[in-house]
Amino acid sequence: MRATRTCGFGKVGQHRKAGQRAGKGKTTGWKKSKKSYYLKQKELGFPDPDWDFGKKGFRRPQDLIRIYQVNMINVKELDQKIENLVIDKKATKSGNTYNINLNNLNIQKILGRGEINKVINITVKKASKRAIEKVETAGGKITLLSSQAQ
Repeated sequence: MRATRTCGFGKVGQHRKAGQRAGKGKTTGWKKSKKSYYLKQKELGFPDPDWDFGKKGFRRPQDLIRIYQVNMINVKELDQKIENLVIDKKATKSGNTYNINLNNLNIQKILGRGEINKVINITVKKASKRAIEKVETAGGKITLLSSQAQ
């Protein structure tokens, strides 16, 4: 719509904002051209009474949220790292049995992916049922601080 006074943007000076240009194709989306539609939907309580069009606020990406919820480790990773943890004095070894408190390492849960070959006694807040099975099959023991298996 060149060669017109406002080039299709409504009032003069309105080019920078979204003001007064409904009906000009895809310039405003459905917020203006379908105003009666969304007002009727809101009146009917769809999708819920507090619903309003447009994006509101900020949501953190899920992968960042999950990092701070629970720190986890699989039995396979623990089996591989236990020797280095003994060297760093974060775990102890007596005979062929390893003892480790994962709570001191800021790990809240142990999961059951992979195989475990060493005898490890583990103290942790939470553990999956499969992890408990695998550790006990290898000859170790899991002590739960919160007394629940998930």
